[in-house]
Amino acid sequence: MRLLWFLSASLALHSAVGATIAKERRAGTSPTVLTPQFVQTVQGIIDAGAIPGLTVGIVSLAGGPPELGAWGINSENGTNMTTDTLFNVADLSKAFLTASLGIVIDDFAHGRNTTALPAGLSNLTWTTKMADILPNEWKLLDEWASEKANLIDVLTQVTGVASNDYSYKQNDTVSYITGNLRNFRPSYELREQWLNNNQMYMAGAYVVSKLTGQQYTDFVTNRIFKPLGMNSSTYSINEALQTGRFSDTWTPLGENTAHSVGIPRLVPPWIQEEFVDLVAGTAGVISCAEDMARHTLWLGMILNGGVDPVSNVTIIPSAQFKVITQAHSIVNSSDVSAQESTNLYGLGWHRDSYEGHDVLVHNGDAPGVTTFIAAALEDGVGFIVLANADTKDAALVNITLTAAAIAFGSEGSSSSPSAASRRSKLPRHASLTARADGSGETLAPPNVNSQVGTYYNPGYGSMELCSVNSTSTFCTGIVADFFTIDKTINSTTPDLFAAWPALLSTHLRFVYHGNDSYIMYIGFVYPEGYGKNTSSFGTPIFYATTEFVEENGKVVGFGWNTFANAVERTGSLEETFDVYFNKVA
Repeated sequence: MRLLWFLSASLALHSAVGATIAKERRAGTSPTVLTPQFVQTVQGIIDAGAIPGLTVGIVSLAGGPPELGAWGINSENGTNMTTDTLFNVADLSKAFLTASLGIVIDDFAHGRNTTALPAGLSNLTWTTKMADILPNEWKLLDEWASEKANLIDVLTQVTGVASNDYSYKQNDTVSYITGNLRNFRPSYELREQWLNNNQMYMAGAYVVSKLTGQQYTDFVTNRIFKPLGMNSSTYSINEALQTGRFSDTWTPLGENTAHSVGIPRLVPPWIQEEFVDLVAGTAGVISCAEDMARHTLWLGMILNGGVDPVSNVTIIPSAQFKVITQAHSIVNSSDVSAQESTNLYGLGWHRDSYEGHDVLVHNGDAPGVTTFIAAALEDGVGFIVLANADTKDAALVNITLTAAAIAFGSEGSSSSPSAASRRSKLPRHASLTARADGSGETLAPPNVNSQVGTYYNPGYGSMELCSVNSTSTFCTGIVADFFTIDKTINSTTPDLFAAWPALLSTHLRFVYHGNDSYIMYIGFVYPEGYGKNTSSFGTPIFYATTEFVEENGKVVGFGWNTFANAVERTGSLEETFDVYFNKVA
């Protein structure tokens, strides 16, 4: 086995600290969930070193304040995790966008709007076409989909276009992201199949700002955060840092060998102030267990059908709440068990049935964080788990299922696999053998000299591929970055390297896989480490199969296919890829 992308020295984690638990249930109102059994489950995960720290909130409309718990640490200095520690909640932010659009639709329906609809549009509903809402801006590559796609199509993830998360840069705008959707090849036809696309939620936030005449983040603050008393919640990383309660974040992929995913490494917060508006709709909310669960707040409002159960103020109008939470599309119908139903999708919520309980759920996974929320509407019970390490969906689902079994008084197994644990949008891969067949035999390297150069895709921009023998200052610097994390790189290494300073990456590497094919890995490289540990490391986040295209013995481009590819395209070789780059120099 050869080392893949990343090699690093281990970081010695602080030993797990005891749990901080607020048991605030009134006797006789509802079952206590934070039982010794539950605490043991969570503490075992912390003690194993998989997650430095996490918080939990459980809400029940049956009565009494929520139960809140905190385990582990929230900083590299070993500070104890607390129930008011702030996290970026990642994809749980999507539900705030759909709630916002429901509020906007209701405002227009009842004359509370402060701006006018675009010319030619007389009313606004969930089935209003995107082309009418954003005339001269909205366009998809498929003309029929571009013309017919409406708000529900966009927010139920059935546009047919996969999420091209590594195409946008930190200085892009939501207006640019929306316009750039026309440059991506669809994997399905419109309404054929559910397919996660974060850019569609960026476009949704753009719609809110266009229709209200204000920043999307201001709208959520004024219409959701403040009315619910979510006083710690924000979209501003600077505000969160100033509180002193924003958690440090870790990745478990700091040391990648053939047999280990390594000890967690501290990573910088992935969300930065300069691009808050860009990611706000899909993954921008910063909150805590207390703001999401204490005094019922966000989770209690969802359980109560869009109405704050404390103040009785309607946040999400009833008709809009119904549309948001009902099932519109099928995510997966094959992973059905005796415990779980077919996984469906509403607007920013997955809709599942677990052991007969109808549950709204969503997971979040961004660099350095994993989050999970579940709301059993008919039972009036909700759960939220926030962790400061990424790719920990399975652990958070296990915690949630343990809590649910106690709350529901069921005999369900907390270790049962869940459809929610299979919804990661950014697949991770820790190691790769030298051969596709796993034999580890040496492969004849390709002629990398013919593959180095500059490539261009209209949706992604330009990319310069380098080899270990490239002599330009730019390329030698890129290879030097990789050498800090992989000392096996030498003059015969057949791989290709590039800088890729996108919002979710700094570098990429094409690992040779035989027959002129590669596995492309995109992620972060930290040549000087981060935090107290200054040893270099890297974290691969996304991968795809890659192949170069030749004409008359000359490389003319390359393309890749992702996990989302579902169509058998016809035509030239370059027309069969999900994403294709022409060689321009």
